[in-house]
Amino acid sequence: MSQVQASILVRASLAETWDHYFDRSGWTVWVDGFQAAESAEGYPKEGGTLQWRSVEAGRGRVVERVLEHEPRRRHRINFADPQSEGELLTEMTIEGEGTRVTLTMDYRLNGRGPFTWATDRVFVRTQVRRSLERTLLRFKHEVEEIAALDSLTSTTTEE
Repeated sequence: MSQVQASILVRASLAETWDHYFDRSGWTVWVDGFQAAESAEGYPKEGGTLQWRSVEAGRGRVVERVLEHEPRRRHRINFADPQSEGELLTEMTIEGEGTRVTLTMDYRLNGRGPFTWATDRVFVRTQVRRSLERTLLRFKHEVEEIAALDSLTSTTTEE
């Protein structure tokens, strides 16, 4: 099993950051390769499931099952797609006036050929890490923009 991790500081409250993470209307904007949700039952609560499909050049159909859901702290899922399976842990912590978002993915490739290990080490691991980093960077921009607009709106209505 391989592991990759990415982390970013979002200049927004924990509540704003957490709530946006589970707002399905924004997933196509910030989740790398996400095209559309196909079904969801009980998601994001523990035991809930989500099926989604990626863009054409992406992962294909992805099935997620929630293993752990601690609001405003941790969210851990099991995932499977045609090429891989594993777990993704999302953790959020208050850091200064912002929120630290950390994604940790443990995965294994479904192939069992003699070059699977080398392919993962040389190519796949780097691509998975970059995908997590792109996701977090887009997420950061989205949350910070929404938080700034909310702040501007509340300042304007108070005057």
